Amino acid sequence: MTGTQQPVSSAATLTPGFHRLWDPRVWGTAVGATGATVFVMENRGELADPWPIAAALTWAGAFFAYAWLVFVYPRAFTEIWPVGPRAGITYLGSVVGMLVLIRVGTALLDHAGRDGLRPAVIVVAVGLHFMPFAAAFHTPMFHVLGSVMAVLGAAGLGLGWVWDDRAAAAAAVVTGVVMLVVITVDAGRSHRRSG
Repeated sequence: MTGTQQPVSSAATLTPGFHRLWDPRVWGTAVGATGATVFVMENRGELADPWPIAAALTWAGAFFAYAWLVFVYPRAFTEIWPVGPRAGITYLGSVVGMLVLIRVGTALLDHAGRDGLRPAVIVVAVGLHFMPFAAAFHTPMFHVLGSVMAVLGAAGLGLGWVWDDRAAAAAAVVTGVVMLVVITVDAGRSHRRSG
């Protein structure tokens, strides 16, 4: 998930991701897939039947596609453009900002007696923390991922506030599946470029 690839030549060697576990385009996706899985599994139980089972089945399909395209199906790995000298600071600042936003959002929700909306605040915070990564790591996918997550989290927060707290949990579940899809599509781009 880090470092945009340079253009792929028609002679590029195709390699399964599990042969390149050290590559950030492989191991970096595992971090996002783990977070996506947590969003789904931690929040699906808050949904009314039959949605918990539907959420698990949808996650399983998305996770299978992710694992196949990222780790098994051969794709072209080219040179990664080096990140800038401030990428580490950007990363650290984004993580700190995310944690502060989660803490402040949680405190405000607790004060308002709406702690059931916390999953949506977490989705917004995690989504916003991805936004600076797009430029810092030369990976436009982070802008797409962060934007979609922030919108889904905000929708869950708004709907949960005026309607039902379960909207926040639903937003987190949908976000987890969407994360897997975005990561998978990004990996699939290298398959299309190699063909």
